[in-house]
Amino acid sequence: MKPKRVSTVHVTWFLIAVTAFVVGFRRTPSQGERVDLDERSQSSASSTLLVRSSANSETEIELSSEASHGTTLTEQDIRALGEKLRQSPNPIDKRLAFSKLLEGLTKENALLVREQIARLDHRSAEFREFHYAWGALAGAEAAMFGAETKEDDMSPALAGWANANPSEALAWFENLDLENDAAFQSLLEERKLKPEVLRNHLMRGLVQGLASADPDKAIAYVIGQTEAGNKAAYGMIDTVAESVLRTDKPAQAAQWTDSLPEGHVRNMAMRRVAERYVDDDPQAAAEWAAQYADLPGNAGVIAEVGENWASRDPKSALERLTSLPEGRGQQVGMHQAVREWTDEDPAAASEYLTSMPTSAARDAAIMGFTNRLAYEDPESAIAWAETVSTNEGRMAALATIGRNWARKDPQAAAEWAASSGLPEKVQQSIITPESRRRDRDQ
Repeated sequence: MKPKRVSTVHVTWFLIAVTAFVVGFRRTPSQGERVDLDERSQSSASSTLLVRSSANSETEIELSSEASHGTTLTEQDIRALGEKLRQSPNPIDKRLAFSKLLEGLTKENALLVREQIARLDHRSAEFREFHYAWGALAGAEAAMFGAETKEDDMSPALAGWANANPSEALAWFENLDLENDAAFQSLLEERKLKPEVLRNHLMRGLVQGLASADPDKAIAYVIGQTEAGNKAAYGMIDTVAESVLRTDKPAQAAQWTDSLPEGHVRNMAMRRVAERYVDDDPQAAAEWAAQYADLPGNAGVIAEVGENWASRDPKSALERLTSLPEGRGQQVGMHQAVREWTDEDPAAASEYLTSMPTSAARDAAIMGFTNRLAYEDPESAIAWAETVSTNEGRMAALATIGRNWARKDPQAAAEWAASSGLPEKVQQSIITPESRRRDRDQ
């Protein structure tokens, strides 16, 4: 019986990218550059993958005749490919070698293949892709290997396992008893990791794999974790949204978020999708986000649209925002859009504010403007903040200016604060860093 090999599904994207690059080189070689795939006859004792990167440079990967036809790699093949992966100065050569290692990966040769990538940075794409592929192939065996290593093996292996077999990986993870399992003592005692920190780290890998296999199952799991009080789970919502965005267009991803249960998880997923949607179609993104502008916790969706759209076409973004019904969503959107515009062109943003009639939207826009202007021209920012129509808004704008100014020139900001008429507590938050921290943390 032939050893089980890693599923083509898990490496297809990788192989397509490499193949397309090589084919492109063969079809349109530049002067002095060419790539040839020289496959010898089946009767030959070996096959050579020849990569010419320049007229004076070529590298070869010698493979057994069986390996050249898609069967299991021999130990010699694996070591030769590993050498090319580590030593070749040619990035194409490296990627071809790595793709061949993944293509020939089996449960039986996984440890030998890992030896070839062990000296790579554990944060590198190749290191994580190998463990993802091994996890998809070997499940718990691959995941638990990382319990005895210094590198981050477990999380990507668990991701691969969860993608290949979501129910099995999820059941395994839920049954982990980190504190009482001797296999984890090295991580918990020698590396001084707290059980909850390690568990949340592994959970990120689990959610990543679940999201690739079944986004709805992944988000349901994340919601369950947040409802159980696990604050770390909130940061994993982006992982699920990103997975959806990799496979669907932003408009489809937006429809997916619409189907999620109302609450903080959906709001966070919508914000992530909005960020990408506005890059693809700002008008459509604005229309979609407008539906949720004044729902509790959803003002951030409009803020993402306003800020990202304003970075390319601030007048169009603001025109759309001013057409929204008055409310929290419109105000947050105006604040972020003008804040972004001020980074690019403060004079144009100032001119626009001058043309706006007095309103809550204008107040929000002024606060966005002064928030950014405070770093470069605090005196002008203060003058603008004084035009905010409500006393509460005016005090908030001035306090923000003072804190921002203090980051650049603490003494000047403190002198201004002492005569600003701001409440004593706010003055102290500007004058002393310790007070600023206490005020922020309360």
